[in-house]
Amino acid sequence: MTRLLIAAIFALAAPVAVADAASSAKDMARCHAMSATFKPKQEEVAKLKEARDTQAEIVESKGSAWDDVEILRNASPGHAKTADAAKTDYEVAKADLMRMEQGLQAAVTALNSDFEAYNQSCATKK
Repeated sequence: MTRLLIAAIFALAAPVAVADAASSAKDMARCHAMSATFKPKQEEVAKLKEARDTQAEIVESKGSAWDDVEILRNASPGHAKTADAAKTDYEVAKADLMRMEQGLQAAVTALNSDFEAYNQSCATKK
């Protein structure tokens, strides 16, 4: 009777063990696929940051140029046109910078969410 009971327990436990092994293999494959996406996303964030930093320097330069010509705005109508053009150029560059900053922040937020999801489902606690 004991042998029959033990055989029944093993017979019922075997499909569970096989299902757990298959589930573990799927989880490992999923975790590996998730981790493979991190490096390209980090590289993309680095490129976005570099582009944003370059644009920030351009905005600073255009802002200084606008300041320089704004002083002479009241000297003549030609100076006023030059100041208006410099201001428009500065504002366009600043809008581009803000767009780049928002894109960078969105990419960083997405990457951080991916890291968090990976850590919650794939990282082992030691």
